[in-house]
Amino acid sequence: MAGQSALLAAALAGAVLGTTAGDWRPWSLVAALLGLAFVGQFLSVPTGRVRIGPAFVATALAMALLGPAPAAAIAVAAMLPWSLKARTPRPLLFNNVVALTTYAVAGGLLFKALGDPGDAAVAELSTVLIVFAVYLATNFLNFLLIVGYLCLRDRTSLIAAVRDVYLPVVPWEIATGTLTAATVVAYQELGLVAVAMLAVLLVSYRHLLRSVVAVERQRDELREQVEELEALHHGVIRVMVETLGMRDRMTARHSAAVARFSRATAAAAGLSVREQELVHTAGLLHDIGKFTFPDHTLTGVRLTEEDWELIRSHPQRGADIVRRVRGYADVAEIILCHHERIDGLGYPRNIAGDDIPVLARLLSVADCFDVMTARDSYRATIPIEAALAELRRVAGTQLDARFVEVFVGVVMGSGMDFRHGDAGELEAELGGRAGGRSAYRPSRR
Repeated sequence: MAGQSALLAAALAGAVLGTTAGDWRPWSLVAALLGLAFVGQFLSVPTGRVRIGPAFVATALAMALLGPAPAAAIAVAAMLPWSLKARTPRPLLFNNVVALTTYAVAGGLLFKALGDPGDAAVAELSTVLIVFAVYLATNFLNFLLIVGYLCLRDRTSLIAAVRDVYLPVVPWEIATGTLTAATVVAYQELGLVAVAMLAVLLVSYRHLLRSVVAVERQRDELREQVEELEALHHGVIRVMVETLGMRDRMTARHSAAVARFSRATAAAAGLSVREQELVHTAGLLHDIGKFTFPDHTLTGVRLTEEDWELIRSHPQRGADIVRRVRGYADVAEIILCHHERIDGLGYPRNIAGDDIPVLARLLSVADCFDVMTARDSYRATIPIEAALAELRRVAGTQLDARFVEVFVGVVMGSGMDFRHGDAGELEAELGGRAGGRSAYRPSRR
């Protein structure tokens, strides 16, 4: 409050010292600009934490055509009725008075220092440049004084406010600054007719601005809804995998490892970031179909032919489950095809070669490697070197030869840690934090 009072006192002193009696004439112009500012205040459009409208233009014209004190008086007088109607809190009202007085006086004094735009001796181009520059400078000063106070009060970032609130309306300010400069020039020839023409244009601009703000608000609301939907999707996926993990830690750990291996291979193969995240998500969910199985089938011990037939249905079951989550059709397709073979002898559809989705072929390599090398696999564990040799042996028949070589290169040359993780690693994969990359965003087709 003390700082605001000192700033107001300094502005009032500048107004008194920088204003002459002639600055209050002609009275018709004072009345016209006061009326424009008053109406403009009630026609202002809210944009975030501030309102913009014709009132500032009227004050800027007063700064240019009258002087510091008339400009400040017009700005404050137009603001007070609207503030009373809006029941603005007293601290905020006082800050608004300080801000309006300060920027109006500063602008009026700047015009006097740079050359009176109302002086017929000043060239038109110089007038336009002076008015435009002072308009933008005082507009930003007004923003800093009003929003800066709000940021201090709410302990928020002023830089963020400039980025999120001020920069989006800069095109509007540039347009109205240009109109203001043109009106100052036109006033020399047309008098109050120029102000009346500006008022008509500003009303039209106001309707345009309101439409633009409404569209931007709808866009922001839509973005928030999409982000909420994506968060819901990720939450559903997380619950599905964690629920499987509570029932069968081996399958959950395997899913996390396959997800990690698949994304590393996709990156080494030069696939896009979206494809990397897509195969990572598919890796987490590729065995989700086993959630529907009896407990004894998950251990791989003493399985009957009927049990194996059930196990071979897990790609189809998993794809059916995941496909029900909107936006995850691509993930479901990878899950459905991750046990297909290049030679067509896989399951469930017996498709071959390029008919198998690219990312399903990639994921199959990571899946086979983990099954062969994991300590908790239902098969006997073999060393990493032997597992890589086996991958190469079946390349071109069971697995895609290209992705086998990429995978081998990642294991042998990249330094990636292929140890098989624990529950903590599963948590990292579920959070999409592995490798510092963002989680897969579902498609919205």
